[in-house]
Amino acid sequence: MNSIPEQQNQPQQLEQLGSFSQLYLQAKRMLTLNTILSVPMVIVWAFLVAVWSSLEVYAALWGITVTLLGVLVITPRQKKLQATAAQVQQLFDCELFQLDWNDFNVGSPPPPEIIIQANQQYIRRVKTYDRLKDWYDPAIKPLPLELARLVCQRTNCWWDSDLRRRYSGWVIALLSILTVGVLLIGFIGGLTLPKFLLAVVAPLLPAIILGITQYRENMQTAETLDRLREQVQEVWASALYKQTTSLELYDASVKLQDAIFDNRTQSPLIFNWFYRHLRTENQTLMNKSTQTLVEEALKAKGINL
Repeated sequence: MNSIPEQQNQPQQLEQLGSFSQLYLQAKRMLTLNTILSVPMVIVWAFLVAVWSSLEVYAALWGITVTLLGVLVITPRQKKLQATAAQVQQLFDCELFQLDWNDFNVGSPPPPEIIIQANQQYIRRVKTYDRLKDWYDPAIKPLPLELARLVCQRTNCWWDSDLRRRYSGWVIALLSILTVGVLLIGFIGGLTLPKFLLAVVAPLLPAIILGITQYRENMQTAETLDRLREQVQEVWASALYKQTTSLELYDASVKLQDAIFDNRTQSPLIFNWFYRHLRTENQTLMNKSTQTLVEEALKAKGINL
């Protein structure tokens, strides 16, 4: 048996959960700002120029300004918040899974002041930890620690991979609709080619860059997570059916955890509304999958409840 189900709901772990949840939210606010500046404003400028063609230069200036603002200010701030959130989440996992902190790959642990401040912001906003409790399925309780953490690591890989593939489909669909809609407005407005480039193409550029970047990075992340999941499955099979020692399983989990951290820091963010849209469905699938793995492990190890 392991102590993950109980430990994850202890005050210190709940504070870490609240902290990285808040930090991820702040990073997503940067993404939201970039999206608002890039997407809805494109439609606004297209209509404005269709009515007042003299605004074409300002529309082009808007597109260039938003592109530079996103590259030089918004995205770097977003990445910094995301990296800090990933460090706090890594701390949560390492303590829960009883894994050593890897300074070489992860850097120094996040300062306690950052965790405390972000957690206080989370509590002021949400009031309770109810939605964060039982972060990992308590069904892993009967498993020894080396198997329980593998199940948790597999959960992290599968959940994120499936979510990103679905999100990528939404992104490319919305980008296509936006592009076609804005182009139609330009054509209906009877714009000449120079005016079309200034009034339509230039303002549309930030949205195109954002959409293509989101799609490409999410699909790349999903593929990376699929490979990680395959590695987890190989380690899992070795743990159940081969003479793999506890030390070998520990080393394998350390490498997997470092890879998961790298993915968390580098992968693009997903809006909370999309996450909530799929949460119930994915949670049900993950609970069933976890139960199947637990039953497989208990049978393979001859453990009786």
